[in-house]
Parts: sequence; structure tokens; C-alpha cells
Amino acid sequence: MRYVPLLLVLGAMLSACTSSGTAPNTPHATASRATTVAVSNEIPYALLTFSATATGDVAPSTSISGASTGMDNPIIPFFDPSGNLWVPQYLGKAVTEYAGNANGNVAPTVDITGSNTTFDGLSAVYVTSSHIYAADYTLSAIDVFPASANGNVAPTDQIVGASTGLDLPWGLAVDSNGNIYVANYGGESIEEFAAGANGNVAPTNTISGVSTELDGPVGPWRDSHGNLWVANYTGESVLEFSSSASGNTAPINTISGSNTLLQGPDGIAVDGRGYIYISSTGNSSVLVFAPNATGNVAPVQQITGATTTIDGTYGVAIH
Repeated sequence: MRYVPLLLVLGAMLSACTSSGTAPNTPHATASRATTVAVSNEIPYALLTFSATATGDVAPSTSISGASTGMDNPIIPFFDPSGNLWVPQYLGKAVTEYAGNANGNVAPTVDITGSNTTFDGLSAVYVTSSHIYAADYTLSAIDVFPASANGNVAPTDQIVGASTGLDLPWGLAVDSNGNIYVANYGGESIEEFAAGANGNVAPTNTISGVSTELDGPVGPWRDSHGNLWVANYTGESVLEFSSSASGNTAPINTISGSNTLLQGPDGIAVDGRGYIYISSTGNSSVLVFAPNATGNVAPVQQITGATTTIDGTYGVAIH
């Protein structure tokens, strides 16, 4: 059973570029490409990794699965700077960490869980050198912990309440200044909160409105230019917004259409070269689009098939 989308259903460049081509984005020629892509798997609950250049029906490099792992509806995973994997457990009401080379039925190295955490259905986690951030989809909240947190600990900060505008947050990102970016699935918006935000506080910036094309957004991913990317789970598209986007503004790039193979995209990542990685649950795939892809364009890679063991996805991460 696909819990998060079911709950979503129950509870909750330029828009004119519709053909394939090249978006007016700065080239990523000097940046490096990701080496590893991770995807949260639905059946059975597992965290799978592949080479970032893999395509077709290939076996995963690693598969973290089994009773000892604590996998209980893992959603959008995250690689920290050291290459360790962090996963929010939606049904398990936990944040777990695994060593970058973990494989098989292994216990997590960090397990933040218990009543003090206030977790009640997590969708995403983001880790910096100083903090662990978790998006609580069910409570419409963002929880913040110190980087050393483990066990049944309370968050040091919690962004929650009517003034925040949070409405079923499904993904978050944090910039180098500590500003927090959240994709609001229920509110069909992207919100930004100031570093250190706590309590029932208003966002410092909101992207929302009909011109934005936001339709069940998941993400966001902040690229090396400061642009924000989201995958539209309901709208089955990928959107890019400029770093200065605010209010009812159109995306600078849209990827959508039958050639894209997007079917319920529920995770997004963009590497330093500009390759775009999407977890697509409807066809149990990881789709990779070329840098500056736009419009109704086919992916340059598709990881899918029985050998991959991908059976429904819940999110993607890169390292």
C-alpha cells in the first residue's frame, strides 16, 4: 500500500517551452557529476543505490533492507557531505542514518525516534554540519535537531502553526546560510524560512499561484546557481524557478509530456553538471535527464526492470 500518496489524495526557460530543446541556463562544464544515486523502494521497504551513470535493467550496488534496518516506509533519502545515507521513516516515525557503504540487513548508526521527537509521518530529511532538519508531512511542521542528535530527543526548533503556511510538506532543502526551503504538497507552493526560524512564524518568501504550474510539488532541490527545482507528483512534470522567484511567477523551465516517461515523480536531485535525477513511482524507475533538458524530452537514462528490484519509489538522492 502506498501510504503517502493515499494520504495526499485524501487529505490534501519559460512556461511556453513545450518542445524539447535547451533551456537558457548557465553551463555546468566545470562541475562534477554525481557518482551514486539512491532511491527509496516501496515493495519491499528498502534503500537501493546505483551508479549515477547506470541505465537499463541493472542490479543495485547496495540494498539496505531487513528487520534490523528499521526500514518502515522510507521516503526521500539524503546523502550528507561524508556520503552517509539518511532516511525519514514515514510509518516508523524516525530519522535513520546508515554508513555510505552499508548493505543488507544492517542496523542504522543513528536512530532518532520516540515521543519526544514529536514525529508523526516524516517525508524528508536534510543534514548539515550543524543541524538535522526533518519535514513532518502529517503534522505540517519542520523539526530541527543538533547534528549530534540520536534516540528519543526533542527538537531544538520546530516551525509549525497557521502563520507558517505549511500544508503537507513533502521535501526540504537548506542553503549555506541556513535558510530553509520547503515544498508544500497540500498548499501547492514553495516556502522559504529564515535561518533560525522557530515556532509559528511566517515564511520570508513564497512561490505560489496559477502561473507557477505547481501541482503537487515534491522537493525542492537547490542547484549550484541557487535555482529551485521541484517534481510535480500530481502534474507529472519537473519545474525550475530562478533564484529570485517570488509570488505568482512562472518557472524558467518545464519538463513534461509523454516522452519524459514521468509517472508520479516523487523525488528530484540535480548534480553539479546539471543532470536531473527523478524517482518515478508509476513506472518504478529512476529517470535521468540531460543538463538543460526542457519540454517534452526523453530521459538519457532509465534505471528500471526486475533486476533493479525497484518496485514503487518514494524519493531519490545523489552523491
